[in-house]
Parts: sequence; structure tokens; C-alpha cells
Amino acid sequence: MASNLRAVLFDWSGTLVDDIYVVWRTNDLTLMSFGLPHQKLETFKQKFFLPWQEFYASFGVKGDEIMKEVDTRFWRIYQPLSSMVKVFHQSKPALVRLKERGLKVGVVTQTKRGPLKEQIRRFRMSDLIDVAVGEEDSEELKPSPKPILSALERLDVAPEASVYVGDMAEDVLAAKRAGVKAISLIWKGSYHTEERVRPYGPDHIAHSLYEAVDIILSL
Repeated sequence: MASNLRAVLFDWSGTLVDDIYVVWRTNDLTLMSFGLPHQKLETFKQKFFLPWQEFYASFGVKGDEIMKEVDTRFWRIYQPLSSMVKVFHQSKPALVRLKERGLKVGVVTQTKRGPLKEQIRRFRMSDLIDVAVGEEDSEELKPSPKPILSALERLDVAPEASVYVGDMAEDVLAAKRAGVKAISLIWKGSYHTEERVRPYGPDHIAHSLYEAVDIILSL
């Protein structure tokens, strides 16, 4: 492991937790509440991108007041479904391995702070995560670099001493804009395919969290 590597940041959805069904279903029901047709899961995965406001605008659902209503409806629908979110079985062992090597670990996600904290607690990961940046913790969302930079500031770690692991094209963009190495995680729970992510130029592509950790410790 390179001596200057000090922190590893992770996306949450599709990276450390398996929530693609819940997020798809919540978005589908939210869009349907605005009169849009039902979308199949595979269609959602092909179309979904960040920030979520622009994703909704691509369906004609836009405007500041409408976005506030989208946010309200989304989280109202999400809450009763959130118990279906599961932690990937590789997540905790992967984080333990990084912590044992003396690395700081953080999460940077567009999940709201409340559900994020609840899930971290429910999955008993509080002692493995040094900082968690949710939707309200940054003035901009990925692919802006600001959420990643906010997490690094709180960890007191420079971008060049950090790595970001995520499953979407926007994760790669955010990492590169922040000056952080980007590892794309493409596996069973990913929101984006390798074909969709590769053109954005991730530094590495991993097909499991264990492989991602191997890459990180070899940098």
C-alpha cells in the first residue's frame, strides 16, 4: 500500500448496500404520482443518473416548487420500503480490512442523512465509518466534487491521499473533479453497467468489494 494513501470513500447505494429494488420502486411510484408511466427495473437502470433533480427534469417534472414536492413524495414512499435495504455480505469484511490497515473510511451519498444514519446503525457499521456525508451535508450533489471534498475536509485528508469507490458514472466524474482516484464497482447491485461507466475513465474497475480492496491496498 502506498504510504500516502490515508482515506477510502464509498458510495452507499449499490456499493455497500443492496437497495436497487427499493430505489427503483420508489422512483417509479413517485414518477407515476406525477402521471408518468410505469418503468421496468431494467429501464430504470438504463435511464437513471445524478443529480436526481435532472433525472426527474428529463421526464418533464421540473421547477423549484415541483422539486420540493418530488422530494416529499419520494421519501414518503421510500420510508416503508426501506426495511428491504440490505447490506452486501462483503461490505463489513471489506471495511474491516481497510480499518485494520489504518485507513480512514467514509461514505458519500445522495441518501438523506436520516435514512443513512438509520441504516448504518441497523447494519452495525458505525464503528467502521469515520464520516458519512448525506444529501443535506453538501450544497451540491454528485457529479459535483463538493460532497467528496466535504468528507475529506472532515477527515482532514487531502484528495491525492484518497480513493473513491462507486457504482455509477457520476461517481467517477465526482471523484475526478475532486482530484481523487476513482474505482468503479461493477457487480450484482450496481446501478450502472461497465459499458456505461467505462467511457468516463475510472482509474480501476472492480467486480467485487474484495477486489476493490485488493486494488486499494496495491496502490
